[in-house]
Amino acid sequence: MGLLAPIYALAALAIAGPILFHLIRRQPQGQKQFSSLMFLQPSPPTLSRRSRIDQWLLLLLRALAIALIAFAFARPYFREDSFLSINLDGRNVVMVVDTSASMQRDDVWQAAQQEAKKILGDLSAEDRISLYTLDRELRPVVALEGDAIVDPPATHDAVRQALDELEPTWLASELAEGITAAADMLSSAAISGGVHAGRSSEIVLITDLHTKSGLESLQGYPWPEKIGLDVRQIAPSELGNARASLMVSEDSGDSDAIYRVRIENNSNSEQSNLQLAWANDRGPIDGTFTQLQVPAGQVRVLAMSSRPAGANRIRLLGDAWEDDNDVYVVEYKKTRQPIAFVGRKADKPEDDAGYFLQKAPLSTALVEREVLALRPDELPTVLAEGSTRSLVVEPVADVVSQAAIIRDFASSGGSVLVLLSSNEDQSQAQFLQELLDTPDLTVGESELSDFALIGWVDYRSPVFSPFADPRFNDFSKIRFWSHRNLGLPNSTDTELSSEEPKENANTIKTVARFDDLAPLLVRQRVDKGNIWVLTAGWQPSASGLALSTKFLPILAGILDPSGKLRQSQATFAVGESIPFENEDVEIVNSEGESVEDTVARVGLNGIQFYKPGIYSLKSAEISQQIAVQIPANESQLVPQDKAVFDQYGVSLGRIASDTQRKDSARQMQIEELEKKQRMWQWLIALGLVVLAVETSLAGWFARRNAAQLATT
Repeated sequence: MGLLAPIYALAALAIAGPILFHLIRRQPQGQKQFSSLMFLQPSPPTLSRRSRIDQWLLLLLRALAIALIAFAFARPYFREDSFLSINLDGRNVVMVVDTSASMQRDDVWQAAQQEAKKILGDLSAEDRISLYTLDRELRPVVALEGDAIVDPPATHDAVRQALDELEPTWLASELAEGITAAADMLSSAAISGGVHAGRSSEIVLITDLHTKSGLESLQGYPWPEKIGLDVRQIAPSELGNARASLMVSEDSGDSDAIYRVRIENNSNSEQSNLQLAWANDRGPIDGTFTQLQVPAGQVRVLAMSSRPAGANRIRLLGDAWEDDNDVYVVEYKKTRQPIAFVGRKADKPEDDAGYFLQKAPLSTALVEREVLALRPDELPTVLAEGSTRSLVVEPVADVVSQAAIIRDFASSGGSVLVLLSSNEDQSQAQFLQELLDTPDLTVGESELSDFALIGWVDYRSPVFSPFADPRFNDFSKIRFWSHRNLGLPNSTDTELSSEEPKENANTIKTVARFDDLAPLLVRQRVDKGNIWVLTAGWQPSASGLALSTKFLPILAGILDPSGKLRQSQATFAVGESIPFENEDVEIVNSEGESVEDTVARVGLNGIQFYKPGIYSLKSAEISQQIAVQIPANESQLVPQDKAVFDQYGVSLGRIASDTQRKDSARQMQIEELEKKQRMWQWLIALGLVVLAVETSLAGWFARRNAAQLATT
């Protein structure tokens, strides 16, 4: 037996009251009044060794009533054997640790590890725990589904060991993407049987939760009701941060160039006196320090002094976090890559395809492109020089004999565009047959009553990939007044294929079609290069292509399918994909050393860097220096209130420790027993009955004593 509210049992001490009153209220019976005592004050009853209790029955009844009522308020219940040992089902706990760049602060990361270990220590041996890291995406460390599900204690050991080895990255944080992925993963695992569906599921997120943590995509996400979310926010020891960024996009290489730096101080910063200085790999350079004051929440723009020799970055000093204070400055070295053009010379500019090619702004900060208008006899010499990597040719009579030379140029890595702007030269079919190594190819003139439109394009091609967004893929305003019909016996019908087909050596792939299904643009890969055939001219007398805003992206995609021509950016954020098609590229750091895969990785979508710094990309075709900066959002370190989750419809909770869960379960069992037993109700009822009996007996004794006095 036990008590729910044992403090009420102290009320039983009130039993001493009736006993005391019974002793001090005892009066002698059969009193007589004497006149000689009428002027004396009666003495109050006092306790003495001769005091005795006359009404034992009344005293016992009164004491019993008080004891019953006190005991009832203490709410007694009869214990069961299940109270002695509480066995609870284990939980599915997913611990998500934020490892984005903002967690690189030493005090924040150490506090995050300590919090994770504290959570792990509070769990029971039956809880199945998994560990994931989160920056821009969710990554498993100790996965939710695995062999350890049959042995939950093994997951505790694995997570404890992994926490010691865990390190933050330099990537941006996307908290919403991560926790929604974790919630979906838990739901799917419960449905598939990967985890015990009947057990409760909890997600614990350990993060600094700054204002740019990427919670916006939680809007509209229906958070699963059966999955709890506990957010443990880690606070830094020193608030605030400042960030510097370069406002110019090009460096002429001149030491007298002006560098404008933008400094933004967080709204919660405690430091406003900052410094800027030129620096290199060894640190700030003496004599280049500039003092400035940036109040919290404000922005300043400062023009730096001349760049000293050996300086490769601008460093900010004096704020709370030093690791994001380097602004890397690269040296732009333009490479010259001429575009050779051989074609007809028209009397009017609007009839000349070379005129619009020369007017197209194809140069970038890294590559200088100029159009070289050549005579057919000059073509072999220019192509042999090696600096020319692109050729636009109209198949005039004197070019037909050079088809083999042009094909060899494409095989060595060049891009060749054959422009069929007219059908005047009957020998262009022979030229294309030899150039494309396709003897059965035919060329004919289309019969148009008015004009033709672009009916289909392959958005997987580098030519049309910039227009994949529905906002930009309207080609209805580009009209073609004439075009040629190509007969392609071995072409690949990409319109019927949902996946990128594998191109063989001589496969001619259709990239775009007219609305009459005739090919507009075809492509043939030859070894390292490409041969393109455009079956219509772009000059206004042939079509509206040259006057369209889509002309330059299409032309750039044809002449440079790898993206090097269009790549004018030299500053990137950590984790950003850098287009670079050549897999043989060598990546070296600012000290000339080759980097490891943990720093940079070459993939199908380009190159990704995982650490800030200055790097050089070197290949047989190009040498380019780039700067990799910490993502800008990771410097906005103003803490965000956890109430923001309520705005997105996600209710936060607190994961209970094993002790708390057992105490709560024990209390619930006690309350359930109390509801079943209701013993306190019977005690109150019995106490009221005893009071009623006592009241009746007391009245009866009083009447009896009065009657005895009356008779005497």
